[in-house]
Amino acid sequence: MIFDFNGTLFWDSEYQEKSWDEYLAAYNIPLTKEEKREYIHGRNGKDTLEILFKRELSDEEVHHYSEEKEVLYRNECLKHEMVLAPGALDLLDYLKSNNIPMAIATASGKSNVDFFMDKFNLLDYFTEDHIVHNDGTVKGKPHPDLFDRAIERLNVDKAESIIFEDSHSGVQAALNCKVGHVIIVNSTNSDYSGFELPIITHFNAFDRGILKI
Repeated sequence: MIFDFNGTLFWDSEYQEKSWDEYLAAYNIPLTKEEKREYIHGRNGKDTLEILFKRELSDEEVHHYSEEKEVLYRNECLKHEMVLAPGALDLLDYLKSNNIPMAIATASGKSNVDFFMDKFNLLDYFTEDHIVHNDGTVKGKPHPDLFDRAIERLNVDKAESIIFEDSHSGVQAALNCKVGHVIIVNSTNSDYSGFELPIITHFNAFDRGILKI
């Protein structure tokens, strides 16, 4: 079982939007809703920033610009009650009790992952090695690299793997990974008509019958 995090296990899309709007306004970069979906959501930070600033960036610049934005994001999160998605804890408890291998594959950077591990006690369910994040060495979604790395670390077969995703680029990455099942988590009432995949709005709606227990 492999979970994206932002917008999937943690329904933070509103906080992401507010922090991105503040960040883009500071740099006078206007983007439409469609451009945000295409260039930002679920993508590797370096890819996003080079699109926004329209040039190649050094690793130092990527780190600086990324952390600048993520400080805004984390501050926005702290203004609200931070809880995992509806039904998520119940499903994670079920998977843990049945020894189902679990991983997170997120486009977030390490500073955010550390923040999430602290706020949500993620290490109660996932080993740190199984929380795969954007460390700058893999291609971002829609490339399947993050999911491939998670599957490799879990040492499981793709055909027996299930990926939960919310962003369009993330769903495409999951399909490109060619796993057994891809489940869309619709946390923002979005249109997924381009995909013929099961859609849930609560993790209790996930059909546990497809698990081999």
